[in-house]
Amino acid sequence: MATTTADELRDAVDEVALRGLVAAYADVVNRRTWNEFTDLFVADASITLDLRSAPMMQFTGPREIGDFIAGALDQYPFFEFVALNVRVALRVGGDENRAALRTFMCELRQDHDGHPSRAFGVYQDDVRRVEDAWRFARRHYQSMGRGEYGLDLMPPPTFGVATS
Repeated sequence: MATTTADELRDAVDEVALRGLVAAYADVVNRRTWNEFTDLFVADASITLDLRSAPMMQFTGPREIGDFIAGALDQYPFFEFVALNVRVALRVGGDENRAALRTFMCELRQDHDGHPSRAFGVYQDDVRRVEDAWRFARRHYQSMGRGEYGLDLMPPPTFGVATS
C-alpha cells in the first residue's frame, strides 16, 4: 500500500485551491461583483487581453480589469463565463508559492436586441500564493473564436506560460 507524502497532500490541496480560484473568477464575472476581484488578484497584477481583432490591451490590478470588463458587459443583459478546462502546474521554477494555469473558456451572451453570441479563448496565468491564498499575478488572454452560430475562427493561440 502506497503512503501519501506531505508534499503530495499539499500538492492536492493546492490544486483544489487553484481550481477554486478559476471558479471564483467565473462566479465574480457572472454575478458582476467587481469589488470581489480584490480577493482574486495581487494588487499590481498584470492583465493582457489579445482579442486578436484589435490591438492588445494591458491592465494593471483588479480595479482596472474589473472596470474594463464591467463596461464591456454593459451590452449583454445575459452573460455567462464558463471555464471549460483548467491545467495546473505547481511549483513553477521550483517555487512552492508559484503556479501556472491554462484555462480554456467560453462566453455565452445575448445583447439587448436578443442576438446571441459566443466567444472562446484561453487564459494563461501566473499565480502566486500570498498570505496562504492563491492570487492571479499575471493573466494573458487570447481569443480563439467568436460568433453567433458559425464561429469566426482564429489561428491557434501561442502558449507562453510555464507548465512544469
